Amino acid sequence: MLNIQTFLEKYYKKDGTIILGCSTWPDSMFLLYKILETDFKKNLVVCYFNHKTRAETDEEERFIEELWKKEWFKVEVAECDFEKIQKLYPSKSFEELAREKRYAFFNAVSNIYNSKYIITGHHLDDKIETFFFNLTRGSKLTGLVNMTEESGWILRPLLGLQKSEITEYLDANKLKYNIDTTNADTDITRNFLRHEIIPKFENINTSYKQNISKTLDYFGDLKKFIDIEVKKFLWKEKYFDIEAFHSLSPFLQKEVIRYIYYISNNRSTIWLSEANISEIIRFINGKNNKTVKEIRNMKMEKDNKVIKY
Repeated sequence: MLNIQTFLEKYYKKDGTIILGCSTWPDSMFLLYKILETDFKKNLVVCYFNHKTRAETDEEERFIEELWKKEWFKVEVAECDFEKIQKLYPSKSFEELAREKRYAFFNAVSNIYNSKYIITGHHLDDKIETFFFNLTRGSKLTGLVNMTEESGWILRPLLGLQKSEITEYLDANKLKYNIDTTNADTDITRNFLRHEIIPKFENINTSYKQNISKTLDYFGDLKKFIDIEVKKFLWKEKYFDIEAFHSLSPFLQKEVIRYIYYISNNRSTIWLSEANISEIIRFINGKNNKTVKEIRNMKMEKDNKVIKY
């Protein structure tokens, strides 16, 4: 079982503020209870984002506030009118908008408390679901291995634990938590993967979760190696030589573009397609100078023999 004290000591000083994103569901409640067993409990700030999309959300908010009165950790709560926001951003799914607003709240809280990290309760099942979800969308390595223990300002201590281990521990110790009532709705893509697709791997290999996790760790090491090679090429920062770009292998050319898009779009490669990459390579190879190419937040400007970004 996870030693959360050791994990926190790895990333925090003794008086460091621990900010936990908490849904009141099993994973984040398991993490909350575990943190309360550590020397860091006096530094804990629990963040609950009320999406106001289910009848239970106000009850969940009260649940975390009642526990706060008992355990005396700090609580920060925010809410959002998603029906109104969805009208402003019709091209975005609810899941995408919810994640953006939730993490904007977490980021604001971390700034208020001057904390470097936000901790989330993502576990091994989440890691595998995200892998398959992004795989079906044609994601490259960045999207396939996007759930790591430390990813920017997000920490995920539970990636080595399965959901079943978490709920078994909570139930055995009679620790309270809430259940997401939308979890059974298989019209939601992630739920369809969770309930209809992924469990079938059990028929092939009962250890499939551990094996997929090892493969993702391997992908992660591969991505680190590729990123090192890309950064060697981009050492000048904010521009690169077109002639030097031509000397790269076709694969590494694509990875350079992928990396620039990644750092330009809040460390995400969502919506970057093979067609986009081919379009950018044609732009770089084109004869016209003093031209500009923009894809979402990534902007490239050709200035004679260099590309500025």
